[in-house]
Amino acid sequence: MSAFRLAGLRRLRRLQEDQAAAELARSTAQRQRAEKRTENARAQLAGSDLGNGGSALIFQAAVAARAAMSSTVLAAQAAAEVAQAQEGQAQGEWSQARARTKTLDKLAERHLAAQRQAEGRAEQHTLDELATQRATRRKEDS
Repeated sequence: MSAFRLAGLRRLRRLQEDQAAAELARSTAQRQRAEKRTENARAQLAGSDLGNGGSALIFQAAVAARAAMSSTVLAAQAAAEVAQAQEGQAQGEWSQARARTKTLDKLAERHLAAQRQAEGRAEQHTLDELATQRATRRKEDS
């Protein structure tokens, strides 16, 4: 059997696909962490109140705290959107790498099928030769 000529390229494509899959997993984890931070910041903001009663200083402090929490929510939301965009890009890169690998896998399968077919033809030819030789010997012996 002859070796698949593109075996080295196929290994390289698989390595690239594995790297793209690892990057996608990292991006997904980063997005999930960013979304969790956003959820936590929103929950913290929802749980805060401006206080019922008390002095004007307490009210002003509560307003300032809510404003700070609102900016935290916005920053976390922006980070989650960036992480989601990065995940989308990583998904696209993995899909492209997978497609390149699949193309070479199909070529390798065709190569293997062609080799098996050639081996089958060679074996059939050998069997036909043996049958012809036996038939010739029988005629000569008769």
